[in-house]
Amino acid sequence: MANQISNISPKILIITLISIGFNNYFLPIDAEETGKALIESTCKKTQYPAECISALESDPGSFTANLTGLTRIAVEKSASKLVETLHIVETLVLNATDYLTWGFLVNCRDTYNISVPQIQRGLQAFDRLKFDKSYESVEAVNNAVIGCDRQGWALPILTQVNRALFRLTKDTMMILHLLF
Repeated sequence: MANQISNISPKILIITLISIGFNNYFLPIDAEETGKALIESTCKKTQYPAECISALESDPGSFTANLTGLTRIAVEKSASKLVETLHIVETLVLNATDYLTWGFLVNCRDTYNISVPQIQRGLQAFDRLKFDKSYESVEAVNNAVIGCDRQGWALPILTQVNRALFRLTKDTMMILHLLF
């Protein structure tokens, strides 16, 4: 009997080791990853990793979210940054001192105004697991920033908020792309 047990134990040990090795090789390591490790590994795949990490870590929900939840937070952050940028542009419109600057700012404001319902629809699409539609909505915001910047007006505050919105939406697009 002792001989049979000693024969079975090595077989079970080998099967167990093979099984563990198989699971570690074929299953994604970060499938269950959450918290700071997920934030960092996800943001490393973006164009602006330090800014990505900062944005995501500013939301406490990021520390318990999986990749899908973290991506939702990134889209929400993009929507919030868009609204914040829109308010700043609106203030600049109200305080413009010449017609050309006012016209340029009104164009940017209107483009951002159009983008707000687009990204809201993108959040709704995300909740329906239509990540490609959510991606398109964030991309539309990113394109609005590019369009505003292409007009060539160099207002330091506008340049600063546009850069922040551009980078956040660019990173959000890259994170969204991980879901499809």
